[in-house]
Amino acid sequence: MQVEISVITCHHKGDLIYGFIDSVKQSLGVSYEIIVITSDDNLATTGIPGCLVFNGPQMPTEKRNMGARLAKGRFLAFFDDDVTVDRRCLYEYQKAFDRLEKCGMVYGKLWNMEHKNRFDEAGGYLTSTGFLWSRAQQNDVDNGQYDIDAQILAGKSASCMILKDLFFRVDGFDESFGILGEETDLAWRVWLIGRKVWFVPTATGYHAFNTVFKPAKDYYSSERVHFNGCRNYITMLIKNLETHNLWKILPLHCLIWFSAGFAMLITGKLRQGWNILRGLWYVLRNLREILDKRGRIQITRRVDDKALWPHIYRQTSTSYYTQRFWRYVSSGVHG
Repeated sequence: MQVEISVITCHHKGDLIYGFIDSVKQSLGVSYEIIVITSDDNLATTGIPGCLVFNGPQMPTEKRNMGARLAKGRFLAFFDDDVTVDRRCLYEYQKAFDRLEKCGMVYGKLWNMEHKNRFDEAGGYLTSTGFLWSRAQQNDVDNGQYDIDAQILAGKSASCMILKDLFFRVDGFDESFGILGEETDLAWRVWLIGRKVWFVPTATGYHAFNTVFKPAKDYYSSERVHFNGCRNYITMLIKNLETHNLWKILPLHCLIWFSAGFAMLITGKLRQGWNILRGLWYVLRNLREILDKRGRIQITRRVDDKALWPHIYRQTSTSYYTQRFWRYVSSGVHG
């Protein structure tokens, strides 16, 4: 049977991957292969029954791109190894490409693995600050409020699928991101060439991240949260915004990062504050390379921001921004 879907997951450490593999193997109505890219030498040696297991680099962006190059399917389904999927998840993803307008990429609904009726992910949009607004805040109760297909800027790469030819057409994941924001950057480039990104609520799963099964503090260091966060958000805006919106959004965005970094330094969160300032310095030091990427993306752009804005942009209240800013500064973490 010809493989339709290449399921790609990146693994670093831990046993949650076995629950993920077991859930995929229960999938109904689709033909698939499972590709595991791991930086665990032991797992690469022993393998997993029914899976293609390869030893790979450390960062998720590199692992996913490696998996995509090895894939035989027409679709690339990316999942984190701490997810379990419903048996109809892959089927619902594949059918979405037939029934949704100009569908190029899809994200599914994820629930919190610890609190089964609470959201982990339901997609999000760009805001005037350059930061993202999530439709469902983490741990919001799912009362069916997001049970309709919707166009979004992006969701979490913990559960998503894209056409393989489209993935390579937009150059895959930007490996310089490493981790954090890489799925939003990819989805944005899908929008720019005239395809659409959809939230598909019937493609469901559970996510262990930031639960008792996988505490965030054990996996997300300040380097990842603050340095990568600052560097990757700014890079993404420079690459993908049209010039007039870049001038509108980027200065405020950078000011917010600088203010957060400075506030953390003076409140004793030295590592967090320093990593944010390092992220700003990285962008300045590598600006020519980032602008080269921007140039290549803007040349291939087929849709202007005015046409995209109704689909990928939302305005939220000032209080939302200020509350998140002070929560971020006081706690040193997203949320």
